[in-house]
Amino acid sequence: MNWKAPVVLLIGLFLLGGVVTAAPVEKPEAVPLATVKALALRELHKFPEFNGAIPTNPTPLYFPDGRLAAYEFRMVKNGKTIGYIIVSANRNLPPAILEAGFGEKTPSDLMKELAARKGVKNYRLTYFGGLSYGLLAGDKVVDMKGGEYKKPSRYTLSLEVDAIRNQKEWKSLWTEKAHTSVEVRYPTLLASAVEYKVILTVPAWSWQDSDEGGADNGLPPTPHPIEVTELGYDYVGPDPDPWEKDDGCAPISGAMIVGYYELQYRDSWYREAVIDILHITMDTQGKETSYQNIALGMKRFYEKAVELYNSGIISRKPRYDYDSFTLYPSNNLQLYTYIKSEINMNRPTILTSTHGVSEDGNFEWPSQGLGNYHTVAVTGYKAFDDGSKYIYVHTTENSPYAAWIQLESITNPVLTIVRPIYKG
Repeated sequence: MNWKAPVVLLIGLFLLGGVVTAAPVEKPEAVPLATVKALALRELHKFPEFNGAIPTNPTPLYFPDGRLAAYEFRMVKNGKTIGYIIVSANRNLPPAILEAGFGEKTPSDLMKELAARKGVKNYRLTYFGGLSYGLLAGDKVVDMKGGEYKKPSRYTLSLEVDAIRNQKEWKSLWTEKAHTSVEVRYPTLLASAVEYKVILTVPAWSWQDSDEGGADNGLPPTPHPIEVTELGYDYVGPDPDPWEKDDGCAPISGAMIVGYYELQYRDSWYREAVIDILHITMDTQGKETSYQNIALGMKRFYEKAVELYNSGIISRKPRYDYDSFTLYPSNNLQLYTYIKSEINMNRPTILTSTHGVSEDGNFEWPSQGLGNYHTVAVTGYKAFDDGSKYIYVHTTENSPYAAWIQLESITNPVLTIVRPIYKG
């Protein structure tokens, strides 16, 4: 299938053939199909490749916990499928076309193949991260490689952190009347988005959620922790660390990217374990990490995690190695271009800079002014026809967990590119 990169907000929860629930579960956050159809028609102008095509066959798509997330529409022109769109159907997510693809195959077609291979008859389509899909069948979720996982009680995407804001946006677009009719309003915007993509399934973690510091046992020898063979990693996981409670923004940012690719590391225990491992491999001192060591630490992660797995410190083996390198953009437009290229390939990246201000002005780093570097995970971008540009970051803070950052506010940027290498 040919994937269209620009103007995509990645969510990818697709439902396939087999026996499925005909109507989505009715929950307060679910958006009626009539509203979703109206939203699809309203937003189609952003995709000129679909001129003359008709959105058909709405298919409900679900989060791994069973909540309605979106609908897939097959785009048909002259009787032939030319692509698809996925439209938000959850008030906790932004009201938008979340994803678009071009070609004869839609994600539903791919999911039918998965269901046939696994012999699954009763299921809903779900999604884990990037372009990794799965099936929700009873109390288990099956990923594209055939792995089976227990159905989570709650699965939260990063953009749900802005649920209140998203719900207000939905209210500004539509008003339900009685049970059937829907009135869709079209607000006048000062500027229109010309490109927009966010990878929604990168976990949003913060140092405030982290384990305690101040353990008595010392750190393994430095400056080459990857070569340490002796045990002494009792702090790996939720136990108190030998350093401060704040594990450091660089290890936390790297851990969010590892968590994006490594589904087995997304629970709270392994969140802490991955952060601790990266604290070692990035040679983080206290909470300070040299930006030159971020890429090196990402490249060392797989080897160190395998070592700890073989030593019995962790019980889940990593599935990905990571190739990582550092870029030094000469200006912010080049920074945006680098970020856009990686996000379009569904690869979140890591930004280190001395300054950044959110779109609404309510979040800024560093709070005391210029001078100190701060590191964040970058998961999206957007640009408007007035020339303004923004990047979407996971802040490593809990207020907010994520924010749109004004591109022009970023100073002294250093970008760490992370490329996954599947090891099985």
